[in-house]
Amino acid sequence: MGATKTGSAPIRVGWLVPLLALLVLVDQTHFWLTAYQLRSFFAFDYATLLAILCVIGGYYVISTFVFPDDPEHWPDFDLYYLKTNRIVLAGMIAINLITFAYAAYAAFGFGLKIESAPILQNRVTIAAALLFFPCLVWLWFVKSRRGNLAILILMNVILLTGAIGPKFGLGD
Repeated sequence: MGATKTGSAPIRVGWLVPLLALLVLVDQTHFWLTAYQLRSFFAFDYATLLAILCVIGGYYVISTFVFPDDPEHWPDFDLYYLKTNRIVLAGMIAINLITFAYAAYAAFGFGLKIESAPILQNRVTIAAALLFFPCLVWLWFVKSRRGNLAILILMNVILLTGAIGPKFGLGD
């Protein structure tokens, strides 16, 4: 991505921040799909609503770290990404662990048929589910721009393929 100009200095947006933003959005969309498919296993009570609020609030908080508040202080967004990406990744790891824990609890505690889980619909969604979390942890440890770029592209492809692949007959 090219540079944009605000004030006196050009700003280089790069690819890392937009790809992280896409990853957060697609991951949040996956959460909503999972929550919808597990809705019959949610008790509609104060504790459940607070738990959902924590997850939604978590996505909101981590999304505030994706783009810099003051772009003039970050003329290269890739440098901003390398400075703050672990905050976003830690939030995504926590949110995904919470979601997975509740899905497992619903499966084993409420008799949810595990094959009806959103991530187990076909081979593509299973592959996406099995690859996503290890890639998220891997992304935590990578420090180079190129390494982050490659993993972010891979993770977005994994999630988007898991989302739209079955619509095109992939994984049947």
